[in-house]
Amino acid sequence: NYFDYDYPLPAAGEAPFKPAVTVMPSPWKDGNKLVHIGIKGYDIAPDTKQPRSHLVFLLDTSGSMNAPDKLPLVINSLKMLLEKLQPEDTVAIVTYAGSAGTALEPTQVKEKAKILAALENLYAGGSTAGAEGIRQAYQLAEANFDKEGVNRVILATDGDFNVGVSDRDELVEMIEKNRDRGITLTTLGLGTGNYNEALME
Repeated sequence: NYFDYDYPLPAAGEAPFKPAVTVMPSPWKDGNKLVHIGIKGYDIAPDTKQPRSHLVFLLDTSGSMNAPDKLPLVINSLKMLLEKLQPEDTVAIVTYAGSAGTALEPTQVKEKAKILAALENLYAGGSTAGAEGIRQAYQLAEANFDKEGVNRVILATDGDFNVGVSDRDELVEMIEKNRDRGITLTTLGLGTGNYNEALME
């Protein structure tokens, strides 16, 4: 934490980011240089009239997620996210481990206690049936679809799909069809070690 991370912001949105470059003599070897490059993106002010959000969280609860930087991190992050959503926004939770299931039907954020109770009941264990979980998540998103709002499935996993239909072309086709209907997908990769970056992409 030696460096100052308060990098200068771009002046306008036309420049999406601005680099800050520092070159200094190396303290370890004469003649060598240290190069520090920092990048800061344009700071977009939050829209005060943000559209209604309908979020379906597809959470990997398989045994590989049983680590502090995986499922517990997701649960704590979702608790923090609830503070940023509007009372009329909805949250749903689908889990998958061996078999998929709905842990929380679409619930308005104003029913915070109900959402927190569902999060507290999550635990990691079992093998991974990711494809069936994705299908259930999209079904919930479609049942609660709002053409004027944000309809999004958020997948949180270490990418370790090892049970069930895992054909990448089939998964991509499913994701693309839903995207064209207005339901988008975000993937959150967690942990290290067995992280499957190719499948997450």
